[in-house]
Amino acid sequence: PDSLDEEFCSRARLLEPAHLDIFKRDPSAILRAFINLQKHSSLRGMTTATWRAMWNARTLIDASFRRDKANRALFMEILQAPRGVTHALRWMNKWSILGHYLPPFRRIVGRMQHDLFHAYTVDEHTLFLVGNLRRFSCEENREEFPLCSEVFNQLPKPVILYIAGIYHDIAKGRGGDHSVLGVVDAKAFCERHNLSEYDTNIVAFLIRYH
Repeated sequence: PDSLDEEFCSRARLLEPAHLDIFKRDPSAILRAFINLQKHSSLRGMTTATWRAMWNARTLIDASFRRDKANRALFMEILQAPRGVTHALRWMNKWSILGHYLPPFRRIVGRMQHDLFHAYTVDEHTLFLVGNLRRFSCEENREEFPLCSEVFNQLPKPVILYIAGIYHDIAKGRGGDHSVLGVVDAKAFCERHNLSEYDTNIVAFLIRYH
């Protein structure tokens, strides 16, 4: 295996920790693993042993973990990465990491939507949305979405759009107006992750009137 840093290496282009018990010893390494995937374009994913170790350690992402400022900074680093945001979120959802870090998201995993406009479960619909937002940032999609690409590339903080995307349907299935209820969850996230009042208000506006 080729070393990537002190914690992780590449084995046949798959990420693997130097020691498989790292996630139980230091659960923050779970988030650092996804950051490594984003940083190294040669990586195709993680080894089966790594996924298994991460799955077994997922419940360590608890209230104390979520309160830790370092972990909040790591999660924001994932959302603000120049590449691999959608893949990271999809992998995190697949292995139940995203729902443990964002408890409201866990409530929409596998939730069906019974209308003519949504063909996917709420969590899949949400991640497709974030993926489509990311497409506007890619040069190869500029001809297909000229206006959206132009607007997107003028955004000073695309992460605001991603957060709004993650939370826009977060309150589906709770009863009441999910656009109103989702704003409450989104504002709480923004406050925990040190977004400014101005940025928080933009996120809230996007969710309320999506």
